[in-house]
Amino acid sequence: MAWRNFGLVHRGFQGGTAYWQIVSPGAEGLAVDANDAPPSLHPDAPAVFPSQVLRIENFLSPAVNQALYAYALNQERSFVPTQNSAGDANYRRSCYLPAFPEYGEMMKKQVAAAVPTVLQRLGMPAWPVDYIEIQLTAHNDGNYYKIHNDNGSPDAASRELTYVYYFHREPKPFTGGELRVYDSRVENGFYVAADSYQTVEPQNNAIVFFLSRYLHEVLPVHCPSQQFADSRFTLNGWVRKKTGSTLHNQP
Repeated sequence: MAWRNFGLVHRGFQGGTAYWQIVSPGAEGLAVDANDAPPSLHPDAPAVFPSQVLRIENFLSPAVNQALYAYALNQERSFVPTQNSAGDANYRRSCYLPAFPEYGEMMKKQVAAAVPTVLQRLGMPAWPVDYIEIQLTAHNDGNYYKIHNDNGSPDAASRELTYVYYFHREPKPFTGGELRVYDSRVENGFYVAADSYQTVEPQNNAIVFFLSRYLHEVLPVHCPSQQFADSRFTLNGWVRKKTGSTLHNQP
């Protein structure tokens, strides 16, 4: 069974360290396939498992990119504060647009078309896509999202790929807001964030893909104007892998 098929379940924090338990296929309601024992269980396993992040520039046409930005500005009053499954108000600060059918379906089609190439470039075998989730999010001055993964609960277990598409005014009116994707190491049977990581700078009209099990965070945004139009905007979401126990009712 390939090590990538084992799941992670968030078990809390100790001394500021996030602890994620390695869960075997089928445990805790996680829908995962089975192939090989993970390298983390072998004595010759590496101490750190490097993360892989793929960035694709100019993902949409310039016209669509600018139209999307204008659309987000026109919807400013419809944005609401984001929440998180832990119910911790200090864990995530940003806002999102609950509905955006004009661009949501278009973007999901673009992501779906890119998945085969993304998997190939990440060195992963092809797998069937169940469905794709999407959010439209804005981060302004002081906003952030602390370290987390995207498939650490049973209802999110089939999330296999995470994607983040960036769009914003140019020249970029903010600093910070980088995506930090951590390498992983095993400590006492738990995956924890390694000291090493990759940092992705927000870049207009670029998209990044990485595995949903990776621990990652959004660093604080510094936006001097504090104007909504100067926010770090993203279309972000998850590609769900079709499994035998997958429910096909989209959220």
